[in-house]
Amino acid sequence: MIPEIINKGPGIRKARSAGLSGLAIILSVLSAAALGRAQESDAALPRDSLESLTTTARRTGLVIAAEKVMPSVVSITVLQTKTYAYTPFSFFDKFFGEMFPYEFPHEYKREIQGLGSGLIVSSEGKVITNAHVVKDATRIKITLSNGRNFDAEVLGLDEALDLALLEIQDSPPDLQAAGFGNSDDLMIGEWAIALGDPFGFLIADANPSVTVGVISATGRRVQTGEGKRFSYSGVIQTDAAINPGNSGGPLANILGEIIGINTFIFTQSGGSEGIGFAIPANQVKKFIYELERHKERRLAWLGLGVQTLTSDMSRALGIPGVSGIIISNVFDDTPARDADLEEGWVITSANGINYVSEADWQMMEQGLFVGDTIFIEGVTDEGEPFTRRLAAGEYEAPAEDEIPSLGLDVMDIDPVTRYRYNIRSQEGALVTEVKTNSAGADLGLRPGDVILAFGQHQVTGVKDLKRAVSANKNPDSVIVEREGGRYRLYRGYY
Repeated sequence: MIPEIINKGPGIRKARSAGLSGLAIILSVLSAAALGRAQESDAALPRDSLESLTTTARRTGLVIAAEKVMPSVVSITVLQTKTYAYTPFSFFDKFFGEMFPYEFPHEYKREIQGLGSGLIVSSEGKVITNAHVVKDATRIKITLSNGRNFDAEVLGLDEALDLALLEIQDSPPDLQAAGFGNSDDLMIGEWAIALGDPFGFLIADANPSVTVGVISATGRRVQTGEGKRFSYSGVIQTDAAINPGNSGGPLANILGEIIGINTFIFTQSGGSEGIGFAIPANQVKKFIYELERHKERRLAWLGLGVQTLTSDMSRALGIPGVSGIIISNVFDDTPARDADLEEGWVITSANGINYVSEADWQMMEQGLFVGDTIFIEGVTDEGEPFTRRLAAGEYEAPAEDEIPSLGLDVMDIDPVTRYRYNIRSQEGALVTEVKTNSAGADLGLRPGDVILAFGQHQVTGVKDLKRAVSANKNPDSVIVEREGGRYRLYRGYY
């Protein structure tokens, strides 16, 4: 079950601000006074008493919080199939690559061993980690802080959130689950404790490492990864050292409550440079709830199509100087339609955050859960201010279909799908899944591709694709739309 957020009142908030729990404050004051008296006295305390007082003084709130969380931190080792890009690096590579392209592919696959960290979130063996830690894993091994090893399987994975929920197989009865805090209540400058297994193969034992910093910022919007594949909205920024292998481990506060899941860092050296990011705990709890109640994360949306408002557009609308995003579509039977929003209106902020580009808005929508409330402010096409409160609804995507001979799952494109996935083509079949070592994988197809032609056959939808596959199961090439571009993919050469 998901731990409930408990309002512990202003006293606990003050303790977090001070950097010590109430118990640690009392212990520190008492032991410091005792040590002071001992130093002033000619008669020294017995050695064991002095050591006891010193140990008590050293047990600050940070130590107590770390001890509370450490048993719930696990190390994750995975076997993964990775795709690597091949770049010719000499005259001979380029020359022979052009003559014999099938001998010199641009990409190749390889099974590698990866590592990361995770957090036990239930005594029944549920573990939360990052999606990128376990994506494409063929085997997952969980190592507890006491060194015991167990196999695990993926219960659910969401690349947009970069979260995955695992389940330990044959889990032991003595697992200690971590408790979540309220990540909406974070204070800039309060203590932050990062735990995980950095550089996992470098350190022999399974005990997690602990690093300490502060909350540097909240609500960050960041785009990372090749092709900006992972986009993060509303993440926590901290200067607590997060290194390779820490991904998926917890970020805790001074009370030992989990406030985030460590995800990525900004680095120019490959190591920590004091700019790390974590997914907020409240978003993690929603993800776990979705998987427990619905077996998968339901797609949430508001029913709006938007585009960036340029300065020329704002002048044409008679609202010069206004920045935001303009509503380009309001889809039927959606929260936006129910809220009487209109095309041509300009959204300037949502939940107090200013949005100035379509990309920012879509990043925000990626992090929505069904039922989330969004408070929108903006200006109508007549220059009048407006406010609206919307509850995110569930997006019902077109049904997926399977092409077994290709190892693909595909679906038709409707206007809503085209907007949500930034698809330019009016026709085609959208690839939603590609099985490992399948004919579709051999063609170089990826989730998100839109198949426009299969061999010599044009593809307007899933039915056309099925007919084309029946006529020619092994074409030399396919034409796809990928990230806004049009490409021809050749079998074994992609």
